[in-house]
Amino acid sequence: MSTDLPKHNLPKVLRFVARERVAQALLLTLSIILLLGLTRRNDDTGPKLVKFSWKACADVVVAGDSRTGGGVSPGQLKQFLPGMRILNYAFAGIGYGPEYLDAIEGVLNPDSQQKIIILGISPQSLTEKMAQNNSFLDLQNTYAFRSPRLAACCQKLLKFTAPIKMKDALGGRLVDPHIQRQYRHSHADGWTAAYDDPPLQDFSGYLRDAHNIFDNNPVSPDLVKNLTNRVARWQSQGIHVYAFRMPTIPEMVAIENNQGEFDEQRFALAFEQAGGKWLTVDQFRYPSLDGSHLNRDGALEFSRDLGRIISARETSAQNTKLASEPQMRL
Repeated sequence: MSTDLPKHNLPKVLRFVARERVAQALLLTLSIILLLGLTRRNDDTGPKLVKFSWKACADVVVAGDSRTGGGVSPGQLKQFLPGMRILNYAFAGIGYGPEYLDAIEGVLNPDSQQKIIILGISPQSLTEKMAQNNSFLDLQNTYAFRSPRLAACCQKLLKFTAPIKMKDALGGRLVDPHIQRQYRHSHADGWTAAYDDPPLQDFSGYLRDAHNIFDNNPVSPDLVKNLTNRVARWQSQGIHVYAFRMPTIPEMVAIENNQGEFDEQRFALAFEQAGGKWLTVDQFRYPSLDGSHLNRDGALEFSRDLGRIISARETSAQNTKLASEPQMRL
C-alpha cells in the first residue's frame, strides 16, 4: 500500500510554493536573510536605547564613556557583590554633564538598601566638547517622548536585515582568516564585549584621534567641580561613590596628561575630599583592543580585579560602621 499522502491533504501554502516561482524565490530569499542574520557575530545595535530607558532598577550603576562601556562587566562584578543588581550605564563619547549625572542617579532603585555608583574616568569625559555633544544627549533629544524599547526592537530588526560584508558572512568563515574582522556583542546588563580577529597591532589611528579630541579642549575645571559637587551630594544621600581611571596604553595616558592637561593626583584628591573613594588601578596590565579601549579578555580580567577592590572597600566600610555603633548591653 502506498504511503504517499493524498495531494489534497498537503497544506495549501506548500502547494502554492511548489507551483509558483515567485513564491519559491521569496522563500529562498527569506532563508538566506535568516541564515546570514543568525550567523552575524556583531550585536551592537539597540542596547544603548534599552539603557536609556532604565529607571530605578539597579543597586549598582557603572557609568562612563565607551571605555567603561566595553571595559566593565557587571557579570564579573557580581561575583564579588552577590545579590546586587548591577548595570553598565556607559555611553559612547559621554561627558559628565548635569543631564548625564541626573540620569545616573535615576537608574538607582530608591528602595535599595545599598546603593553604589561606579564612575569610569576617561580624561576626555571631563572636557566641554564631550559634555555638550555625545550619544546620551542625542538619545535624550531623539527619544524624550517616545519608547526607547520599541525603538531598540525596530533597530535590531534593521540591523538583522542590513547588508553584510563578505568577510563577515557566516561568522567570517568564507574569507582568508588573516583578514581582520571586528566582533562586538552587547549584553543585557549594558556591557559590550569587543575583540578583533586577528588582534589590531597598529594603534596609531586612535592615538591620532586622541590628539584631535584634546585640540583646544583640555579637561574642564568647571566640569570637575560640578562632578565632585555631585559626588558630595550622593554621599550625603548614603550612596557610595567609587571612581577610577580606565586602563589604556602608555601612549594614550601621555596624550591625556599632556595635551588633555589631566592631573590624576589632583583629581583623585578633589574626588576624595568630596567623599568619594578613588581606586588606583594598574593602567597597563590589561590587553587593549585599539589603543584606547580594553578588549574582551582584558575587560573580564579588569572587572574581576575591580570587583575584588570594591568588595573589600565595602566590607571595610561595613565593619567600621558596625564598630562605631553603640553596643547593646545584655
